[in-house]
Amino acid sequence: MRDAYGPVDILRVATVEPPVPGPGEVIVRVRAASLNMADLDHLLGRPRASRVFTGLFRPTNRGVGVDVAGTVEALGPDATGFQPGDRVWADLFDSGHGALADQVRVAASALTPLPDRVSFDDAATAPHSGTLALQGLGAVGPIRPGERVLINGAGGCVGPFAVQIAKARGAEVTAVDHGDKLDFLRELGADHVIDYTREDVTRRDRRFDAVVDIADTRSVLAFRRCLAPGGRYVPIVRGIGSLAEKALLGPLIGGLTGTRMRAFLWTPNQRRDLDELGGLIVSGAVRPRIDRRYGLGDAVEAFRRLESGAARGKVLVIP
Repeated sequence: MRDAYGPVDILRVATVEPPVPGPGEVIVRVRAASLNMADLDHLLGRPRASRVFTGLFRPTNRGVGVDVAGTVEALGPDATGFQPGDRVWADLFDSGHGALADQVRVAASALTPLPDRVSFDDAATAPHSGTLALQGLGAVGPIRPGERVLINGAGGCVGPFAVQIAKARGAEVTAVDHGDKLDFLRELGADHVIDYTREDVTRRDRRFDAVVDIADTRSVLAFRRCLAPGGRYVPIVRGIGSLAEKALLGPLIGGLTGTRMRAFLWTPNQRRDLDELGGLIVSGAVRPRIDRRYGLGDAVEAFRRLESGAARGKVLVIP
C-alpha cells in the first residue's frame, strides 16, 4: 500500500484488518496479481490531470494493483451471481485497485467467472493488458486474414497479447520494440521484428493495413507514412497531450490521405472481453507470458522490474 504519490520506494507492506463485504460486494482471496504500466502510473500519480479522480494531493485509495485472479471468500448482503469458492478474475482499474493483498473487497458486478482450464497465474496476466489489446485491435477494425498489421511497442505488457491475438486472426504481424526483445517477439509468433533503436519503421518502404501504436511516442504524421491506402491507425494513448493530438489531428490527416487515424475510448473490465480472453487462453491461441514471480513482501522489487522495461512478459505478485 502507499500513503502518497511517488516512486516505488514509497510502497510498504502493512497488516490491516480483514475486509468486510458491504451490500453487493464480495471478498476475493487473491491467488495471483500482475503489474501493468497503469499500476506504475497510478503509483506516480500521472498524468497529473488524473488526480482529479484519484486525489488531488494524495491518493484517496491506498491500495495498489488492478489485475486479480482468485476465489470468492465471502459475500455481502445482496451480492449475487457467485458462491464461496468460485474462481474469478477482474481488472480493478475502476473498482478501487488493491489487488496486491491477501484479500480484496470487490463489487460482485466487477467479477467475471474464470474458466477452470485457466490457471490463476495465467489469468492474472490478462484482465488489464489483454483487454487493452482486444479493444485496440477492435478499434483498428476487423483484422482480415493476410492483412499486414504493425504492433509498435510490442514487448511490454499489452503488446504480447496484441501480437498473439492478431496472429490468431490470420494477420501477418510486424512487431517493433528494443533489440533485446526481438527473440521474445519471435517466440510470440511475430512474422517480422524491428529494433526501433536501429531502424525507423515509419520510414521503411513497407506499408501496413493496420497499426496499433502501444508505445505512443510518435506523431500521427510519422505513422501516416507507413500506412497503405485505406490503412487504419489506432494509438493506445498515454498522456493528455497525445490524446488531444491523436483525437483532433488524426481524423483530419486520415480524411486528407484516405486512411483512418483515430484514438479510441478504452472501457476497462468488460465481461465480454474477459470471456473472449479466457477462450483464447484455453484454446492455446494466446499463451500468457510470465517474466518473474514475486511475493507481496517483494512488491517493490516487482515494480522495479516493471519500471526497468526489461521484463519479457508480465510481472506477477503472488500472496
